[in-house]
Amino acid sequence: MNIYRKNPLSAGRVVDGLAFVVTAEDNKLHTLNVTGTELWRLAQSSEGVSIDSGASKLVELFKVELSLAKEDVAECLQAYASSGILIEE
Repeated sequence: MNIYRKNPLSAGRVVDGLAFVVTAEDNKLHTLNVTGTELWRLAQSSEGVSIDSGASKLVELFKVELSLAKEDVAECLQAYASSGILIEE
């Protein structure tokens, strides 16, 4: 199971429930939606975030089906890893 963590070279802050993250590699500002912000918060924890743990949290928060949450979380985490917001271990 892959674990995603905050890229130590990225910097971010949550303002009014949305995360704003700057990636060092390209100096871009990324604005994350509510779902992405929750995943980013989880990625900052000592455990990091996996597809399963992220999906479980989204089911709890948004009352969506687990299978849909897993698909969305997998896509989101991969996109964040590709853009340098997160690192995949």
